Amino acid sequence: MHLPPVSPVSRREALKLTGAVVAVAGLALGAASSLLAASLSGAQPGFYRFRVGAIEAIALLDGGSSRPVGQSPFGVGEGTEALAAVLDAALLPTDRVSTSINALLLRVGGQLVLIDGGGGRLLGNSGGRMAAALEAVGVSPEQIGAIVLTHAHRDHFGGLVNAEGGAAFPQAELFVGRREHAFWAASTADSAASVKSFFKAYEKRTHLVAGGDRILEGLELLDTPGHTPGHLAVIVAEGDQQLLHLADVAHHHVISFAHPEWRVAFDADHALAADTRRKLLDRAAVERLRLYGTHLPFPALGRVRPKGGAFEFVPEPFVAV
Repeated sequence: MHLPPVSPVSRREALKLTGAVVAVAGLALGAASSLLAASLSGAQPGFYRFRVGAIEAIALLDGGSSRPVGQSPFGVGEGTEALAAVLDAALLPTDRVSTSINALLLRVGGQLVLIDGGGGRLLGNSGGRMAAALEAVGVSPEQIGAIVLTHAHRDHFGGLVNAEGGAAFPQAELFVGRREHAFWAASTADSAASVKSFFKAYEKRTHLVAGGDRILEGLELLDTPGHTPGHLAVIVAEGDQQLLHLADVAHHHVISFAHPEWRVAFDADHALAADTRRKLLDRAAVERLRLYGTHLPFPALGRVRPKGGAFEFVPEPFVAV
């Protein structure tokens, strides 16, 4: 069989054909660019699954903050040059200080337990993502059976109240430090009003606890005062595995570890907070404890080791599990 001869294409026809190809290619590139732009926009990942032995855990990102180094709440009184030097030694930008805001969800003995609730609407654009993260993992507010509040600062309880000021987790029992609760209940400071409103939302389901209490199998509370009078850390343990939730004992993953003695603007008792920070980090280093922290870089997991008379935070690799 003979194929028919190919007719020669004129120069004008060739140009028309080339133009058509270029136009189609341009449309394809434009569509691809729009698709690429759409695929790279949107919110950051808000959850990370891991385990502590048989205990299922999910790190939840509520938001974060970034401040000019001259407004850093960490290293108060040390000066911007000293702060910048610490950041530079860790290969971090020297003009800003940034932290995450994290909560932690656990399944303990078949019950869903939330440790802190992020800042919710109380932090404006800096917080409020935890609800979406919970929805993304398929957990509704009604399924949360218990809440452990490490302390009553708004970036920890703001996400636990709804727009009407009621309980955002209507079935949850609230566990809060006895000393913490008493301090805020007696406070006349302007900042105490929102705390008291939060306590009222959960008053019928509130349990006052203290360091050494085991509120559930695998959850032990630690007295860690200084940041607030009744601040609590939490040990999560199952089998031979342990996780130490620092809460706000250490805020910044470099500054708080390299200089645990430095003043933090948010600490109620600076000397006591510094002493608590050094003791707890020293214990974590000696026992090689796995760490989780409210303000450590998401997913907020790692360990600590001694370094130069102080400490160094070693982040845990982000691994799909």
